[in-house]
Order: sequence, then structure tokens, then C-alpha cells
Amino acid sequence: MRLKVSENGLVIPPSLLTGLEEVEIRREGDVISIFKINNIIETIETIDISIVKGEEAQILLEEKLKKIQESKKKRSLDPAKVDLGSRFSQLCREIQALHADNPLSEAEIAAEIDAVRRGE
Repeated sequence: MRLKVSENGLVIPPSLLTGLEEVEIRREGDVISIFKINNIIETIETIDISIVKGEEAQILLEEKLKKIQESKKKRSLDPAKVDLGSRFSQLCREIQALHADNPLSEAEIAAEIDAVRRGE
């Protein structure tokens, strides 16, 4: 798995941390290791993460972008979904037109929300 390191650090997906109460993180050169600490058995499991930099990172990025562009080209639009999207857009325009001449005020909107919350 490749993860983006930002100026705020690294976000590890929660799915990788499921069931963990504690981890230990170490860095040795370009290798970052995350040790899962199993409090019951007192064993440590490691996950190695390597940091890709420079030209190698640029090549990997270009490969990923190429794959994304190719997958977008291969997608065919389902006519039923296109029709549904068009009908939904038209419905939105019609609903917006209903209130174009007489828009609701902030107070009226708040009153509507309060009524819904009261179950009316």
C-alpha cells in the first residue's frame, strides 16, 4: 500500500489498525517499521514501509496517472444512468424554479426545520 506523506505526517488507514491498542514506529534510513504490539502474547509483528523519492517516485506517479487515464477512456456510460441523471437535473431545475419568484427567508427555513424536529 502506498500512502501520501503530507506536511502533517502520514495517515494510516483505520483498516490497518483494527484491533490494535498500541503500536511502535521506528525509522532506519528509508525504511519505516510499524510494530503491532500484542499485549496478550507479548509478541511484536512488523510491517515494513519504504519511502520512494526522486525519479523513481516520478516514474511511479506517471504510471498511475496513465492507468487512471486509460481506465477513464474504457468506461462506457450506461444509457439508463445517463437518462436518470438528466431527469434528476431537470427535476432540480423545476424545484428551484418553484421558489425563484418567492424564495424562503432564513426565518421560514428555520421554522420548517423546527417543525420537522417536532415531528409535524
